[in-house]
Amino acid sequence: FIHADNQTLYFTSDGLPGYVGSDLFVLKKLPNGQWGIPENMGYPINTIENEGAFSVSADGHYIFFTSCSRSGGLGQCDIWITIDKNGAWSEPLNLQKPVNSKYWESQPSISSNGKVLYFTSDRPGGFGGTDIWMSKFGDKGWEDPINLGKEINTSKDEQFPFIHSDNTTLYFSSMGHLGMGKSDIFVTHLRPDGTFETPK
Repeated sequence: FIHADNQTLYFTSDGLPGYVGSDLFVLKKLPNGQWGIPENMGYPINTIENEGAFSVSADGHYIFFTSCSRSGGLGQCDIWITIDKNGAWSEPLNLQKPVNSKYWESQPSISSNGKVLYFTSDRPGGFGGTDIWMSKFGDKGWEDPINLGKEINTSKDEQFPFIHSDNTTLYFSSMGHLGMGKSDIFVTHLRPDGTFETPK
C-alpha cells in the first residue's frame, strides 16, 4: 500500500530473516529518491501470530488490518484497527460485531472518505466460497455488512477488494468470473443507485 504522500510504502512479508509469521512493514523513500530499509512495524501491531492484508486511511492515521488467532478475536481471522497517536500506533482494537464474526473476515479496504469498509468473508448469506462484503460507518458505528451481490460474488472465491480513491472503482480477484486462468483481477464501478456494474 503506497501512502498518498508517495513517500511511504507499507507491505506484508513472511520472508524477512528474524521474524516469525506474517508481519506488517513500512518503507520510507530517502531524499535521493531511493527506498530505505524495511522496518518491522513492531508491537503492538505485530505479534507472534500472523498479521497482514491491510488498508491505510487516506490521511495515514488509521490502519485496518487482518490478524489471525489473536487474543480478543471473534473468529480465526478478524479485522482490527490501529490509530496513529502523535507518531505512535495505538493498541489495536478489534472491530467487533457486526463486521467480525465467528467466521473468517480478512482483506479490508477502507474508502478514501473513511465511510465504507470493504472486506472478504466466508460468513453465511454469501454465494459460496469467500465473498466481498461492505459495511458503512453510521451514527452508531459500523453497520451490518452487506454482500455486494451476485454481480460481484460467485459460487467460488472472490477476494482482495481494493476501493480506489474515487470511491467508485473497485478492484478484486475472482476464481468464479470468466478470466484467463484460476484467480484473475477484475474491475467494476459503483453506479449512482448503489449497485455495481458487471465486472471486467
